[in-house]
Amino acid sequence: MSAPAERPRAGSDRPDGEQPGGETVRPAPMPLAGIRILDLTRLGYGAQCTALLGALGAEVIRVESRTRPDPLRLMPPYVPARGEAPGAGPQRITAETALAHGFNRGGIFYKYNFGGKRSVTLNLKHPRGLDLLRRLVPLCDVLAESFAAGTLERMGLGYDELRRLRPDLVYVSMSGFGHSGRDRRHVTLGPTAQALTGLTYMVGLPGRRSAGWSFSYLDHMGGYLGAFGVLCALRHRGRTGEGQHIDVSQIEPGIPLAGPIVLDRAVNDRRYRRADTPASNRSSAPPMAPHGLYRCQGADAWIAIAVRDDADWVRLRQAMDDPPWAREPRLGVLSGRLAAAGAIDERLEAWTKPQERYALMEKLLGAGVPAGVVQDARDRVERDRQLRAREYFVRLASGETGEWPAETPPFRLSVTRAHAGGRIRRGPPSIGEDNAYVLGELLRVPEAEIAVLGEEGALA
Repeated sequence: MSAPAERPRAGSDRPDGEQPGGETVRPAPMPLAGIRILDLTRLGYGAQCTALLGALGAEVIRVESRTRPDPLRLMPPYVPARGEAPGAGPQRITAETALAHGFNRGGIFYKYNFGGKRSVTLNLKHPRGLDLLRRLVPLCDVLAESFAAGTLERMGLGYDELRRLRPDLVYVSMSGFGHSGRDRRHVTLGPTAQALTGLTYMVGLPGRRSAGWSFSYLDHMGGYLGAFGVLCALRHRGRTGEGQHIDVSQIEPGIPLAGPIVLDRAVNDRRYRRADTPASNRSSAPPMAPHGLYRCQGADAWIAIAVRDDADWVRLRQAMDDPPWAREPRLGVLSGRLAAAGAIDERLEAWTKPQERYALMEKLLGAGVPAGVVQDARDRVERDRQLRAREYFVRLASGETGEWPAETPPFRLSVTRAHAGGRIRRGPPSIGEDNAYVLGELLRVPEAEIAVLGEEGALA
């Protein structure tokens, strides 16, 4: 099968500002305008990759299934429906709560599926559903998947076949161990990948078990590297006309982060977690005191303060109105402050605890003392003046939930703009939201035939 002579391009058949369903956008150049991505990813790892590419202007078409939905669609916390208060209803995942919330309100799905993605539901176990997927391949510039190695081959869509369908296709596979080597068929998730690379061991306090990471860090890192690989491959294709296979491993991005620790053990026979590691939030490299997190006014309100040197200590004293305890001569030098670090922390927290954290941060920064409020998600969205100035969060409409803030890519382009809502300025798609567009407009399947496909079970 060869690519059709006339291949609909992403957005090429509509003027700027008009999209399927009547969506309107602000005309603006985007780096990947005209690129279409067929997205077979699940969970966060692959979805982070395609979200970034969507934010750069590519049209991303997610292939999904209601019978085997992306687990992120069903996982709490749940985004409130229109008119519902945040946090309303159960937030623990059970079969009942997942069913009650449906496919379109999983908060973690929102996190990983910005970029103006579209959703089409195909049953890839049905011959006609798989045929629809095969028909989509020639219309797309990139195919992204995050299955275990060998999955697409078993479906009859290995790289050789994909190249036959679209000779210049950029194919990015995002698996745990990559598509070569002894462990290629093993499956990973973010937390297991972090444990395998040693990152889990790095987080925790002396005398306690490793605490682990609060979120799937390697999903983010792997996603960014997958997007970078796609950009490189598209650049190569632009020069040569050749596509290629990009093989991304989730394990490998984590290994360099443990490099200094491995080197320290190999050269100095010194363990990373040692008995003399500070049993607090203080860092021991480079040595500083005071240096840590201190309670402020209110429940679970904290501020981080770092005194880098003796000059910072003088500035902190002045900000505190130079209390008698801080005037001790021994505290004027680092060695003295390190020896008395615990006592200083107690005195300092007695001073910070009655104070409002943002006002205190401004006071300390104004005095030249490094300080920062410990922020939760609401703080970042509603109170962080720097993020607001950078327009880091934008509000995007999404199906049954209305408008919610989404993160923009963490870089700014002065001419070819990026946007969290992609070219269509829309939030994460409801499952199957774009069936009519993908099947009817891209594949030109007649409406009556689409109905038959649904009845036959080809549309999941």
